Amino acid sequence: MIVNAGGVILSRRAYGEYDRLCSLFTESLGKVPVRFVGVNRPKGKMKAMSEPGVWAEHRLHLSPRSEFAKGVGGRLIASFPGWRDDLGRTFDALACLEMLDKLTPDRLPAPSLYRLLCATLAALEQSPSRWLVAAFGLRLADKLGFGLRERAPAPCGKVWRALHEDEPAALALLPYEPAADEAARRLLDEHLGAQAGRRLRAFEFREDWQKSRLQGAPAC
Repeated sequence: MIVNAGGVILSRRAYGEYDRLCSLFTESLGKVPVRFVGVNRPKGKMKAMSEPGVWAEHRLHLSPRSEFAKGVGGRLIASFPGWRDDLGRTFDALACLEMLDKLTPDRLPAPSLYRLLCATLAALEQSPSRWLVAAFGLRLADKLGFGLRERAPAPCGKVWRALHEDEPAALALLPYEPAADEAARRLLDEHLGAQAGRRLRAFEFREDWQKSRLQGAPAC
C-alpha cells in the first residue's frame, strides 16, 4: 500500500552499505521506521528527505510483511537552514527530536505532538528563543501522561505557566532567565532520562559543548 504522509525525520542511521533507516514522525501514522534505499550512494536520491529535522511530505510503501516502511518519494516542506547554521540552535533542535523519538511508541498517531514538533522547529528557524527546548520537553511530558506542572523549580516560578502554555513562536517575547532555563533543563534531563531508561544523548552533548566553550573562553 502506498500512502502520503507529512512527517519530520527524528533520527537516521546507516542500514547495510547504501541504505538509511530513519525514524519518521508523521501526523497520520505516528512514529514509523522508514528505510530509504540507496540514499548513501554518491548519486543517491532522497538524501535530503532522510536528514534529521527535515519536514516533508513523504510517499511511503507500507507492507504487512516488513517492519519498516519504504521511502519511495515525496516533496520537501522545510529544511530549516537557519538553525542548521547555528550550533546552539542545532543542539536544541536535536534535543527536541530525540525526546520525541525516545519517548513515543511506534505507529501510534499523535497529531498534537506532530503539530508541537513542527511549530517548535519553525520557531527555532524564524523566532528563536532559548526557552524552546524546556517548553517542548515540558509539553511533551504533559501529553504523554508524566507531566511536571506541579514540580516547578524555584527559579522557574514566574515562567512555568508560559513554558507549558504559550505558543512556541511567542516564547521569543518571554524575557530570558538563564537560571530558570537551566533549572528546567536539569529537571527534564533527570525526569525524561528516567522515563527513557537512560540519559538522553542530546543533554549529554549540550553539557559537553558548554564545558568546551567555557574551557576555550579567554581569561578575564
